[in-house]
Amino acid sequence: MKTKSVRRYTFLLACVLISGGAAHLLGANMRSFIESVRRKAPVVYVGSVKEVRALQRTRFDIKAKALVDVKAVMRTPGSNPQQATVEYSSFDDKTPMLEGGPQYQLRPGVSVIVFANSFDANIPPGYLVQGSRQELLQRVEALRNALSKMSPDQLKVNEITEDDRRVQMSLYEKLSAYLRAAK
Repeated sequence: MKTKSVRRYTFLLACVLISGGAAHLLGANMRSFIESVRRKAPVVYVGSVKEVRALQRTRFDIKAKALVDVKAVMRTPGSNPQQATVEYSSFDDKTPMLEGGPQYQLRPGVSVIVFANSFDANIPPGYLVQGSRQELLQRVEALRNALSKMSPDQLKVNEITEDDRRVQMSLYEKLSAYLRAAK
């Protein structure tokens, strides 16, 4: 009788630990979409994908690297290079999209806005937007509008302060102005 009880509690404990680990993974993927990820990115630039290379393929994921022609730099701690590289996770017909994880299908000629640690991002970007110039403009305006309407509680959830909001609003204004003027 005592052995069955110990087994049940052990099984229950294992289930709780596994589900706790899974919740952490889900949270890690969702973090990509909070404002603090974009705010803390030391490098933010607009570019055009020049070349894409598959680095590694597994049953669940494709690791790829894109060479990007940098068109405009909005934030940088140093110099402004003409090209950047971004490693990212991708998918195709043979390798289906993962649930919950940021994956991209970048193609030569596609415009991107990249929020990253550097211009040579060997880790996935903190946040990446892809599409036509008009689609990028719409996404930036949506980010700016959502940020401007955040309540103090929503700012806390997004892990930013009022000062961070001002910095980001300025960034989104600069991005919008560039995208409107770009041909």
